[in-house]
This record gives sequence, structure tokens and C-alpha cells, in this order.
Amino acid sequence: MRAIPDQPFLEAGRPHWAAVSADGLWLATQASGTGPGGGSRVAFYRKSDFSLWDLVEVDQYVDAFAFHPVLPLFAISTEGGEEWNRRGGLFLYEPQTRRLVSFPVTGAGVTALRWLDERRLQVTFSVPDVSYERDGEDAFAQCVVERDAWLGVEDGEIDLEARKALADEDVDVDWGPPPEPGYRVGDRLVALAAEAGRTWVFRDTVMAVEALRDGRVLCSLLSSSLLECWSPEGSLLWSVPVPEDTFQRSGCQMYVAPDEHTAWVTVLVGDSSNRRTRLQRVDLADGTVVAEHQVDFPARLAARTDGAWAARDSRDLFPPARWPPSETPVFTPTGRQLGTVALGECDRSFEFGIRRSPHLLFLQGDGDEPLPEKWVVEASPRGIEPLFPLRWEECPAGRIGGGPGVYVEDGPGPGVVHVATTAEGPFLLRRALPHGEVVWAHRMDAEVRAVDAGGGLLYAVTGAKELLTLRPDDGEVVRRRPTAVDAHDFTPMSLSVAPGGGVFIGTAEGRILVLDRPEE
Repeated sequence: MRAIPDQPFLEAGRPHWAAVSADGLWLATQASGTGPGGGSRVAFYRKSDFSLWDLVEVDQYVDAFAFHPVLPLFAISTEGGEEWNRRGGLFLYEPQTRRLVSFPVTGAGVTALRWLDERRLQVTFSVPDVSYERDGEDAFAQCVVERDAWLGVEDGEIDLEARKALADEDVDVDWGPPPEPGYRVGDRLVALAAEAGRTWVFRDTVMAVEALRDGRVLCSLLSSSLLECWSPEGSLLWSVPVPEDTFQRSGCQMYVAPDEHTAWVTVLVGDSSNRRTRLQRVDLADGTVVAEHQVDFPARLAARTDGAWAARDSRDLFPPARWPPSETPVFTPTGRQLGTVALGECDRSFEFGIRRSPHLLFLQGDGDEPLPEKWVVEASPRGIEPLFPLRWEECPAGRIGGGPGVYVEDGPGPGVVHVATTAEGPFLLRRALPHGEVVWAHRMDAEVRAVDAGGGLLYAVTGAKELLTLRPDDGEVVRRRPTAVDAHDFTPMSLSVAPGGGVFIGTAEGRILVLDRPEE
């Protein structure tokens, strides 16, 4: 595999902080994604050439970190949980030996660190208001750990329980140096790369990726770019910036017209209780926005291979909407509205994004009860046609949800391969069309985040940081690959198989992984 773009600090998708050791040998920064245990990570690089040295996983979210003022020693503070289960920890890491020792804290988070001098480390704790005497606001406490020898500390040698509560007027939390005017996330790494004559650009999660017939690849990022186009060699051809009035993140979805001349992308505007969607049509020759259309709800896109596409009311609002769901408009590739269909209530469990399908497929609730059974339905000029229930005969009891999928047509006939989420974990199934007979159903050992097909094979990426190759006729996994480039591992989020067979994977680290010859 290779990564696009190929820049230093591949793991550092959205680094709020970066630090260099006192001896100038080590560079540390937050890493995007999670480690094998699902925890946050800190990436360590050799300062001399920016090569990856280590990825250190900790159990909770990384709140702060700091190098010792003299020694090759790195302190990390973590925090996680709500009021009733707040926990945190102090971690000490020695880069030269890759030695990590932890000091867990229960009932409080470790929210900040400050080296006062070579011997003293000030630790600040956030203490939840479990009795609601402070209207839910955290209180703060501190302790100072003093040692003559900081290298080689063993488990249990540091006591973090002897902490002193701070009055509000005494709170002096070290959140790090104040940012300079105009500071943006990642500027520290930009400067460090520039000092070495290299380029690094902040990138966040690649939420959608699409490979085109001419070899180019499109991607939509969480918030740093609305749509990008990359050459087969990995050069950025053009980029559509996120509009200034977008809400927190862009829509992170795209629909590419069958002729691949244009694409529609989503832009969320408004606020969390009243999100709306601006649909923008982009010319894929140069990234020019050539048309816009607005719908008064947060949209989830679906499409079929002849070019018809739809924008469903996802109901992704907080607090939840108290008004009925909007009908779903159906459009031509140019944006002309063909009509609307009524699909009813929706939430994230109604996800059913089926790639490469000649049909507009959705999940629809059967009945008006709060947790209705879901049916796979087809939208067409005839209206809504129920096809089959999402729940199958051997499905585990309890609530069931949909997931990503892809249309296939081979020896067993036409069908959809899709994810189903259950109380016992995720399943990957092949269902025959139009009646939903189960061709095969396999319990998966990790969340399946995207599915696609090409060259007579199925591909899926999972939360275990793997690319799976499967046979479509029986669902057997014939190959597992880590989503990694050399020593760098990546967290897959999206997937597209190119017409020529190449596999493109969007990652939480802001990179596109490319597997040019998947079966070699």
C-alpha cells in the first residue's frame, strides 16, 4: 500500500499539540485514530528525519503532555468517562527504551501537567460534581510530584492521591502556551516540517472516497475540505474549501454522476437543533461549484446506477425533532427534481448506503411504534415497494440496524451484501433480490465500516484496521491485510474500488491508502 498525500507525520491528522524533547532528538504529537485496544495514541518521531519511532496507546483521551525539561522523558495525562465514572491517568514514557509506566486515577481525570523544574511535576485533576452542588461544573485539585531520579520509575512509586483541592480563585491550570494570533490546529508541525525543508498540511478524517475511471480519486474530509481531487500519482489537482457558514463539519457525503463529469456534495448549515443541507454540484474538471440546491433537513444521500439520486431526511438533530420527517426528494444527475417519496422516521440505525445498485434502496420502519421493525424498500416512480424485512431467520434477538453495502450480480443472481448491527455484534450478509433470501450471513469480529465490490471480489474495511477480501458467492474471507504503510498503521473509514481493480481507503488520519494490485 501507499499513502496519499505522502508527507511526514502520517499519523498526525488533527494535532492540537506537538513537542520536541530537550535534547532535540524526539518529536511527539497526537495521533489520529485509535490503537489496537481502542485507546488514544501519541506518535513519536525521530526529529532528525521525522521517521516514526513509536505509537504509544493510552486508555483514555489524551488531555495534555510535556517533555521533561532536561531528560528524555515524556509525561502524558489522560481523562475519560462521565461524572459517575470519571477516570484518568499519568503516563511516563522513555523514548530511547520505549518504556511506558502508568499511574491510574479513579474518580477524577488528569487534565493538565506542568514541569516546574527538573525535580517537580505539577499534576492538575478535574473532579466531577457527582452531587451537583456546583451545577455540574468540575472542581480542580493539584499535587506536585517531586523526585531526584525520574528515569526508571516503577509502578506504584508515584502517589497521586495526596492532592489538594483548589478554590475557584486559585485555579491555575496550565493549558499550554497561549496560541499566537491566527494560530490554526497543526501549525506547530507545519513549522517543524518547514525547518527541514519539507511540507506538512493539516488533514482530518476522509469520510468518503470515490475512484474515477480515469485514475483520479475524489475524497470528502470531515471539516478541512469539502471535496478534493487527486491524481493517480498522488498530486492534489484541486480542492473545494468548506464554506464559512458550515456547521461544525461538512456533510461528508458525495454522489458522482454516471458520466463522472460532476459530483454533488453535502454542506450542513444551521445548528444542532435545526441542521439543513446545502447540496452543491461540483465540476470535476476543475472543482468549480456550478449549482446549488437546499433542503430543510440534514440529508443522507442514496443513488442508483442510472443517475437518479435522493436526499433523505436523516433526522440527525439534537435535541430530537418534534416535527414529522420531510419527504425525500429524488433528483436527476443535473439536479432536476423528479418527485418525492415518503420514507418516514429515520435515525442512524436506518443507514443502508448500497453502492453500485440499479435500485434506490432504503430502510423503512414498519409501523408507528417507537422501535419498529425495519424493511428494505425500493423507491421508484411507482412509489415505495417493500421488498423484505431487515431481520432474517437466524438474526439475534433485540434491536437491529443497517449499515453500508454493495449490489452484486453473479452466479447466485442479483443481491445486496450489507452490514447489519445487532445486540451480538455486526454481521455481513448477502441477500437475494428482490425477496431477501439469505445466501450467507457471517458474524464479524469487528465493526465493518465500508463495503465495495470489483473484479469479482468483495472488499470490506473494519475497525480492526484490516482490509478484507471476500468471495461474493459464499462470503469466505480469502485475505486479510492490515491498513498500514510500512510501520504506519491507519484507521479505515471509507472505501472505493476503482474500475481497474485498485482499492482506495479513506482513513481517520486524513490519508487515502492505495492498493494498486490487490491480488498480488
